[in-house]
Amino acid sequence: MVPQDSEAEMGVIGAMLLEPTIVDEILALVRAADFHVEANQIVFHAISLLRADCKPIDITLLTTHLRDVNQYDRVGGGAYLAKLSVSVASVSNAPAYARIVADRAKLRRLIELANETIADAVTPGSDPITLAETMRAKIDQVAADASGGGGCMTLHAAACQRLELLEHPEQSSLGPLLPSGIGCLDDTYGGFRCGGSYVIAARPGKGKSALMKQIANALDLRGRATLVVSLEMEEHEIAARILSERLSIDGKLFEVDEAGVCQIPEPEMQSLRTAVEDCKHSLMRLHAPKGRQATIGGIAALARLMKAKYDIKVVAIDYLQLIHKSDPRQSDYETVTECSKACKQLARELGVVVLLLSQLNRDSEKQMKQPRRPRLSDLRDSGSIEQDADGVIFLHQPNENSDDYELVIPKWRNDSPGMFNVRLVGEFTKFDPGNYHSEFCEYSS
Repeated sequence: MVPQDSEAEMGVIGAMLLEPTIVDEILALVRAADFHVEANQIVFHAISLLRADCKPIDITLLTTHLRDVNQYDRVGGGAYLAKLSVSVASVSNAPAYARIVADRAKLRRLIELANETIADAVTPGSDPITLAETMRAKIDQVAADASGGGGCMTLHAAACQRLELLEHPEQSSLGPLLPSGIGCLDDTYGGFRCGGSYVIAARPGKGKSALMKQIANALDLRGRATLVVSLEMEEHEIAARILSERLSIDGKLFEVDEAGVCQIPEPEMQSLRTAVEDCKHSLMRLHAPKGRQATIGGIAALARLMKAKYDIKVVAIDYLQLIHKSDPRQSDYETVTECSKACKQLARELGVVVLLLSQLNRDSEKQMKQPRRPRLSDLRDSGSIEQDADGVIFLHQPNENSDDYELVIPKWRNDSPGMFNVRLVGEFTKFDPGNYHSEFCEYSS
């Protein structure tokens, strides 16, 4: 049976006729197209037009309007209008009736989408990837409409939501801050906030992937479900780096030499086998997308699926400039801008942390003998990266011949810029934290 509730539809219209002051509230919740019964669609649309023209609303004026547009007999005449005016049990319940009408309409739309997809799928020559992306986009729109609600939240409701976070973080829908596992960073900023997008940026080969892996590993060890999307490494390469850090085994030994001999000594191999077995309990998911899966739409679709199935808390993407273009006609600037904004929206939509790796421009170094500390203006290809990000973390190596790095924070929402000394332990691809420096504001622009 088609999802619909004719009594709720009549209750909405009857309440609007009895109490015109609630019309604006109802119009924010439901549209004429959401009504299943044609007569109810017509009457609701007529009331909407009267309100838009700032005209008073009652059954007499509604009757006149319907006659003027030749719709009076189509809705069933005076008998049906009289039935509508007495169909509501309580005017105060009208918003609840409206939500029922809107929900039934969305269910009907999902059925339509399913039928459309079936028809397209049996059409000869249909591209399954294009069909899946089209269906996903349409479903996302239905989901976005479903979560739109009435729009605004009172100050009291918002304040109660924040108070719940402070008093009962384990029960709050906002969730507590998620630790990065980098002691100095967590001590200063507390961690990453769910719904936020954070950029980790550096020049090529300066440890972006290592830092992201270290953060993902720390979250996994704390039982936080994480999705790692790498457009640069295969899944087994990421796993090798994680195991290298966990077991303090030189990452170079995770390769087999030209004679086909394993490099890891037997005692460490036994520890490795145990660690691999322990990975059965890991909540981390790894993905190395290729082709159309490597577009921002494909990555977002996977994140939504992982959120629904495993309640992931973090999506880590390595890295921004390798994400494929959604449209071949896009410029690099347009692609990066689209992806940056999509990551921020994805973080808010799913209530997750998005860690987005990015390259830095090299133009600023061309006229300099020694590389300077990076600035926000050095983010490559698009100014939207810094605008969309809730936090930006730069990895800077002042001396090419040293393993000493600076963890530079030019932007952190609701907090001040800062800088930390860290040291790269190359064989384990991890950073050991050092001291905090506050004298950094001059570099943040």
